[in-house]
Amino acid sequence: MTGIDLNRLAELDRTASPGPWFVQHLDDDHAMSAIAVSTRPNSGEDGSMRDGTWPLDVVVAACLLQQPRYVDPPDQKWDENAALIAEVRTALPELLRLARIGLGQEASERRNG
Repeated sequence: MTGIDLNRLAELDRTASPGPWFVQHLDDDHAMSAIAVSTRPNSGEDGSMRDGTWPLDVVVAACLLQQPRYVDPPDQKWDENAALIAEVRTALPELLRLARIGLGQEASERRNG
């Protein structure tokens, strides 16, 4: 990975909805399981997709919406996908910082090598 790659990731980090992100287990309009990623943790008082009171302005990704069948990956890894999206988004600023340190040390070792 190069500094250019890190700059591209840093720009994505800067322009995306800020983290941390959280996995939400919801119900769709037929009370089937729906899984989303949001910018706010589930407080238990967030409303319902079924009655239209769920605050849609905090959802950044859907990993499972079965009814109607909009999002339903064939490998059925919706929980794993949601966890990955939320964790990577939340960790990205620190990962970028550490990668830049690593690139700096690598460049320094090449100069002194």
